[in-house]
Amino acid sequence: MRFLASIALMVATAAPSPALAAGTMGSGNGSGGQTGGTITAGVQFGSPPAAKGKTDTKGCTWQPLVELQTLTISVTEKMVNGIKYVLFYRQCPTSGLAYWVPQIPPAHLGTNAAAAVEERLPSPRVGSAPPADRVVVNVGMWLWTNPAQYQPVSVTAWVPTTAGIAWATTTATPIRLVFVSGEPGASPMSCQGPGREWLPQYGDELASPCMYTYQHSSEITASNVFDATLSIVWSVRWTSNVGAGGSLGEYTTSTNQPITVNEIQAIVGG
Repeated sequence: MRFLASIALMVATAAPSPALAAGTMGSGNGSGGQTGGTITAGVQFGSPPAAKGKTDTKGCTWQPLVELQTLTISVTEKMVNGIKYVLFYRQCPTSGLAYWVPQIPPAHLGTNAAAAVEERLPSPRVGSAPPADRVVVNVGMWLWTNPAQYQPVSVTAWVPTTAGIAWATTTATPIRLVFVSGEPGASPMSCQGPGREWLPQYGDELASPCMYTYQHSSEITASNVFDATLSIVWSVRWTSNVGAGGSLGEYTTSTNQPITVNEIQAIVGG
């Protein structure tokens, strides 16, 4: 009885913090906090439970407190800033606590997952041949990035609801490289895929699927280098277990790269 009474005392105090209503990122696999004597749980990240009553990745189950017939608690739902919170009991292998959980719609979960995805997207590692400090006017420069960086990145956000688990998965898929040369008057160049790393056996005649040719020496700049940028453009989309989903637009990660371009003067013999 002391255990059940302690749960009732804990959940009957302060309202959940409005700052947690949006499911802000925290450490571990979800967010949460404590205001007064009330513990709140925000959006969780990672693999969700397979169904209502099933365990999450930490071996815990989430059950609406109103379904626990042994407990008599007067308030198991409340509204905070227009968001409905439901009181859940999280039972883990060695402990159990009650949490206020926001009942967030799938689209909101999708944007929470998108924020987590964007934090994980890599900026491209710049590869070039000739090397960036030895580029030559009118000689094509191969460009590429690490293929391991040019891969989809996904994050799943989820919350328990009275009807079961609601989840949304957001995926960022790389769709092109964009090279901004820093050369006056030049337009950005787009490449499909991560480019191809140049190898000595390719020689000087093979063309690259991602190649830029400088028309000017970098000596025309005050710094003697062109301030170039290589970017990966990502298409971001979300799906959910209720059929909802859609596009969240594009996101870009970039790396700045100074380029030194030399001009080879022809020597004509007499």
